[in-house]
Amino acid sequence: MRSMQHPHGIVHQSPPQAGRRDGTVRLPDGRTLGFAQYGDPAAPPVLYFHGFPSSRLEAGLIPIPGVRLISPDRPGYGLSDPKPGRSLLDWAMDVEALLDALHLDRVALIGMSGGAPYAAACAHSIPHRLTATALVSGMAPPGFGWEAGSPAGFLMGMGRRPMALRPMALRLTAHTVRGFIRGGDPLALAGLLRRRAGLPPSDRVLLNADAGEKVVTGWREAVRGGVEGPVSDALVYARHWGFPLEGIRGRVSVWHGTADTTVPVAAGRLYAARIPGARAHILEGEGHFSLIFKHHPAILRELLEGPADAVRAA
Repeated sequence: MRSMQHPHGIVHQSPPQAGRRDGTVRLPDGRTLGFAQYGDPAAPPVLYFHGFPSSRLEAGLIPIPGVRLISPDRPGYGLSDPKPGRSLLDWAMDVEALLDALHLDRVALIGMSGGAPYAAACAHSIPHRLTATALVSGMAPPGFGWEAGSPAGFLMGMGRRPMALRPMALRLTAHTVRGFIRGGDPLALAGLLRRRAGLPPSDRVLLNADAGEKVVTGWREAVRGGVEGPVSDALVYARHWGFPLEGIRGRVSVWHGTADTTVPVAAGRLYAARIPGARAHILEGEGHFSLIFKHHPAILRELLEGPADAVRAA
């Protein structure tokens, strides 16, 4: 393992494996932040914030040539130490420390699903470090009218008190799910994922055995050390985010599929309506997974080159 000194601590980088280069950085408060890098180290840098619950391995599902894709584990996930009581805005400070450690001044940013709120927090707090931000199939703030049948709705809006605001029930559920994910066969779990009730055809087609197994592998890595990552994420999502979407500045694009049954398309429309100058791409028939799988070239092109009309918004 190779190390290099930096004012914020030491960056450790492991030898490449399967096209992925894992690393860790020591943050100013002493915590370890894990991350993975994919692609050409000399190419334009793009940060990728994984979904909920997932890990830095999620970025490896998306073949994005011509960029240096950097995907950090949020606190408590994968290689990253937990941070009790963390907030969305705390994440922006962690990201800035990571960029400093990697000697990166400005980067483009993709926030996928549960990673979108964290991308929005960075666009609000450290816009000077971002060239552009894409919010893809993003979870919306608390108080949003979640659809009862969606997984995000179960977490954020079901019943008189959402699951995310019942810590004991949340932790118990998380431990049960962790045991299921860690103990089950990845291929069998991938099959269950494909057969999930309500999953749209566009998602079912893409979640074949190989892709589904990789999604499950990302989940397993997320909970390798316990449930602190997803539990703290759930609490963060359900509390007030600490900033208004209307206060976000910089170049922001919003991408969402009309057939998304994991996070309803109304969440994407909410982001687009409230973020000043946001460019909306609401894609007919696309689901939660299919949008990023099929349209990442257009997402990336708009991030790196500016507004594009290659994908038409519905």
